[in-house]
Amino acid sequence: MRNELTAVGDRLRRPEYTGENRCLPCTVVNVCLTLVAAAVATFVFTPLGGLVVLVGGLGAIYFRGYLVPGTPTLTVRYFPPWLLERFGKELELRETLRPVEGVAVRATPEGGRLIDGFASAWDDRIASMRTDGVSDDDVAALLGVDEASSVPGDVAYVVDGGLRQWLSESALLADVAAASVLEERGREPWTSLDADEREATLRDLRKYLGSCPLCGGSLDDQETETVETCCTESERVLMATCEDCNVRLIEDLNER
Repeated sequence: MRNELTAVGDRLRRPEYTGENRCLPCTVVNVCLTLVAAAVATFVFTPLGGLVVLVGGLGAIYFRGYLVPGTPTLTVRYFPPWLLERFGKELELRETLRPVEGVAVRATPEGGRLIDGFASAWDDRIASMRTDGVSDDDVAALLGVDEASSVPGDVAYVVDGGLRQWLSESALLADVAAASVLEERGREPWTSLDADEREATLRDLRKYLGSCPLCGGSLDDQETETVETCCTESERVLMATCEDCNVRLIEDLNER
């Protein structure tokens, strides 16, 4: 009999969510939900009904790691960062995105995600600028400088005697729209960043886009490619390209 129960337990067990992989926040949330459900069942039915719900719920949590489907994703999405940190979850965010943390992105154990309100505003601004076009003043506002002059025939601008160039019109559109939303919200430390810091932050923020700002087409999966050079060591570069209009949206040095 004991061997049969062990076999049943092995079939029910989800090793990716139990044992060393058990998520404490998920477990706490699901135990609380089970206790509430058991109390309701006791009140509506009988104490025996409550006991059945309690045992069944705790058993599911023990063997599967959670009771409510999708809990591992839901806790990461809706738990505030300070609470995840209390449970020992390491929250990672690229250093260049720190200036927009809490405004545009929030840290998660997976490395960060766009804040819904910012994502929606960014999409709306992209759609508006796709119709109206990007002006020299828009680029100057993006970089936090007084003036920027476009270079005919190229996605480049003269700024303070130097040249600032983007990978494509799609990349420029994404950056200008994001900068416009950030500027509108007017929060530190974004507003105090210099041009280089702003450009780097927007370049990393661009990696969270799911579609091409220029045509709305799907982006291919971000891949790391090794680029051979004649005079330096080989470089690994993260790249993403629109599958519809074939423009490059991301090209970022990843590692040597």
